[in-house]
Amino acid sequence: MDTEFETLLYGQQFKKLYEKMSNLITGKYGLHKVEIEILLFLKKGKGDTARDIAENKFFSKAHISHAIDKLVECGYLVGKPDVQDRRCIHLILTEKAEPVCGELLKMRERLMDIVCRDITEEERRVMRRVAKKIAHNISKELGVEIQNNGKKEMEDLDDKKQ
Repeated sequence: MDTEFETLLYGQQFKKLYEKMSNLITGKYGLHKVEIEILLFLKKGKGDTARDIAENKFFSKAHISHAIDKLVECGYLVGKPDVQDRRCIHLILTEKAEPVCGELLKMRERLMDIVCRDITEEERRVMRRVAKKIAHNISKELGVEIQNNGKKEMEDLDDKKQ
Protein backbone atom coordinates (compact mmCIF):
# COMPACT_ATOMS: atom_id res chain seq x y z
CA MET A 1 0.00 0.00 0.00
CA ASP A 2 1.23 3.53 -0.73
CA THR A 3 2.74 5.30 2.26
CA GLU A 4 0.74 8.46 1.50
CA PHE A 5 -2.49 6.47 1.30
CA GLU A 6 -1.74 4.73 4.60
CA THR A 7 -0.98 8.10 6.17
CA LEU A 8 -4.33 9.38 4.97
CA LEU A 9 -6.19 6.33 6.26
CA TYR A 10 -4.49 6.27 9.66
CA GLY A 11 -4.98 10.01 10.01
CA GLN A 12 -2.22 10.58 12.57
CA GLN A 13 -1.04 13.86 11.02
CA PHE A 14 -4.62 15.09 10.69
CA LYS A 15 -5.28 14.05 14.28
CA LYS A 16 -2.27 16.07 15.50
CA LEU A 17 -3.35 19.15 13.53
CA TYR A 18 -6.94 18.81 14.77
CA GLU A 19 -5.79 18.48 18.38
CA LYS A 20 -3.48 21.48 18.02
CA MET A 21 -6.31 23.63 16.69
CA SER A 22 -9.00 22.37 19.06
CA ASN A 23 -6.80 22.72 22.16
CA LEU A 24 -7.37 26.48 22.07
CA ILE A 25 -11.12 25.95 22.38
CA THR A 26 -11.00 23.08 24.85
CA GLY A 27 -8.66 25.12 27.05
CA LYS A 28 -10.76 28.28 26.80
CA TYR A 29 -14.00 26.52 27.81
CA GLY A 30 -12.56 23.77 30.02
CA LEU A 31 -13.96 21.01 27.80
CA HIS A 32 -12.54 17.69 26.63
CA LYS A 33 -12.38 16.37 23.06
CA VAL A 34 -15.43 14.11 23.53
CA GLU A 35 -17.45 17.04 24.80
CA ILE A 36 -16.63 19.30 21.86
CA GLU A 37 -17.34 16.46 19.44
CA ILE A 38 -20.76 15.97 21.03
CA LEU A 39 -21.51 19.69 20.76
CA LEU A 40 -20.50 19.65 17.08
CA PHE A 41 -22.53 16.53 16.39
CA LEU A 42 -25.65 18.07 17.93
CA LYS A 43 -25.05 21.39 16.20
CA LYS A 44 -24.85 19.67 12.80
CA GLY A 45 -28.22 18.02 13.50
CA LYS A 46 -27.12 14.46 12.71
CA GLY A 47 -29.02 13.13 15.71
CA ASP A 48 -30.04 14.18 19.18
CA THR A 49 -29.70 11.20 21.51
CA ALA A 50 -26.79 9.52 23.27
CA ARG A 51 -27.46 6.48 21.08
CA ASP A 52 -27.11 8.59 17.91
CA ILE A 53 -23.78 9.88 19.20
CA ALA A 54 -22.55 6.37 20.02
CA GLU A 55 -23.52 5.02 16.59
CA ASN A 56 -21.94 7.87 14.67
CA LYS A 57 -18.93 8.96 16.70
CA PHE A 58 -17.79 5.56 18.05
CA PHE A 59 -17.11 6.85 21.56
CA SER A 60 -17.75 4.47 24.44
CA LYS A 61 -21.11 4.78 26.14
CA ALA A 62 -19.35 5.63 29.40
CA HIS A 63 -17.44 8.52 27.79
CA ILE A 64 -20.63 9.80 26.18
CA SER A 65 -22.60 9.59 29.41
CA HIS A 66 -19.89 11.38 31.39
CA ALA A 67 -19.53 14.08 28.69
CA ILE A 68 -23.29 14.66 28.52
CA ASP A 69 -23.45 15.00 32.30
CA LYS A 70 -20.68 17.62 32.21
CA LEU A 71 -22.28 19.52 29.31
CA VAL A 72 -25.62 19.60 31.16
CA GLU A 73 -23.85 20.70 34.35
CA CYS A 74 -22.10 23.51 32.42
CA GLY A 75 -25.41 24.63 30.95
CA TYR A 76 -24.61 23.73 27.33
CA LEU A 77 -27.25 21.00 27.03
CA VAL A 78 -30.66 20.12 28.35
CA GLY A 79 -32.35 16.76 28.08
CA LYS A 80 -35.97 16.38 27.01
CA PRO A 81 -37.70 12.99 27.40
CA ASP A 82 -39.26 11.57 24.25
CA VAL A 83 -43.06 11.81 24.36
CA GLN A 84 -43.53 8.20 23.22
CA ASP A 85 -40.60 6.59 25.04
CA ARG A 86 -39.62 8.30 28.30
CA ARG A 87 -36.41 6.24 28.41
CA CYS A 88 -35.18 8.12 25.35
CA ILE A 89 -33.76 11.56 26.11
CA HIS A 90 -33.35 14.13 23.32
CA LEU A 91 -30.36 16.40 23.82
CA ILE A 92 -30.90 20.07 23.04
CA LEU A 93 -28.20 22.71 22.79
CA THR A 94 -28.80 25.77 24.95
CA GLU A 95 -28.17 29.38 24.04
CA LYS A 96 -25.02 29.21 26.18
CA ALA A 97 -23.60 26.58 23.78
CA GLU A 98 -23.94 28.79 20.70
CA PRO A 99 -20.66 30.74 21.10
CA VAL A 100 -18.74 27.51 21.72
CA CYS A 101 -20.35 25.84 18.70
CA GLY A 102 -19.65 28.92 16.59
CA GLU A 103 -15.96 28.79 17.46
CA LEU A 104 -15.85 25.05 16.84
CA LEU A 105 -17.45 25.41 13.41
CA LYS A 106 -14.99 28.17 12.47
CA MET A 107 -12.09 26.03 13.68
CA ARG A 108 -13.31 23.07 11.61
CA GLU A 109 -13.75 25.30 8.56
CA ARG A 110 -10.21 26.64 8.97
CA LEU A 111 -8.92 23.10 9.41
CA MET A 112 -10.58 21.99 6.18
CA ASP A 113 -9.18 25.05 4.37
CA ILE A 114 -5.69 24.01 5.49
CA VAL A 115 -6.15 20.34 4.65
CA CYS A 116 -7.78 21.00 1.27
CA ARG A 117 -5.48 23.80 0.15
CA ASP A 118 -4.65 23.41 -3.57
CA ILE A 119 -7.30 20.72 -4.03
CA THR A 120 -9.89 21.48 -6.69
CA GLU A 121 -13.63 21.19 -6.05
CA GLU A 122 -13.77 18.19 -8.39
CA GLU A 123 -10.96 16.49 -6.46
CA ARG A 124 -12.85 17.19 -3.21
CA ARG A 125 -16.02 15.57 -4.61
CA VAL A 126 -14.03 12.50 -5.66
CA MET A 127 -12.34 12.37 -2.25
CA ARG A 128 -15.69 12.52 -0.45
CA ARG A 129 -17.10 9.70 -2.60
CA VAL A 130 -14.01 7.55 -2.07
CA ALA A 131 -13.92 8.28 1.67
CA LYS A 132 -17.57 7.26 2.06
CA LYS A 133 -16.91 4.02 0.21
CA ILE A 134 -13.84 3.28 2.34
CA ALA A 135 -15.78 3.98 5.55
CA HIS A 136 -18.60 1.75 4.31
CA ASN A 137 -16.15 -1.07 3.49
CA ILE A 138 -14.44 -0.83 6.87
CA SER A 139 -17.76 -0.78 8.75
CA LYS A 140 -19.02 -3.74 6.76
CA GLU A 141 -15.83 -5.74 7.38
CA LEU A 142 -15.90 -4.98 11.10
CA GLY A 143 -19.53 -6.01 11.27
CA VAL A 144 -20.47 -2.57 12.55
CA GLU A 145 -24.05 -1.61 11.88
CA ILE A 146 -23.82 1.12 9.28
CA GLN A 147 -25.43 4.28 10.63
CA ASN A 148 -28.89 5.29 9.52
CA ASN A 149 -27.52 7.80 7.04
CA GLY A 150 -24.73 5.47 5.89
CA LYS A 151 -27.09 3.52 3.63
CA LYS A 152 -28.57 6.75 2.32
CA GLU A 153 -25.08 8.11 1.62
CA MET A 154 -24.16 5.01 -0.38
CA GLU A 155 -27.41 5.33 -2.34
CA ASP A 156 -26.60 8.99 -2.99
CA LEU A 157 -23.19 7.96 -4.30
CA ASP A 158 -24.77 5.43 -6.63
CA ASP A 159 -27.24 8.06 -7.89
CA LYS A 160 -24.40 10.49 -8.65
CA LYS A 161 -22.58 7.82 -10.67
CA GLN A 162 -25.48 7.56 -13.08
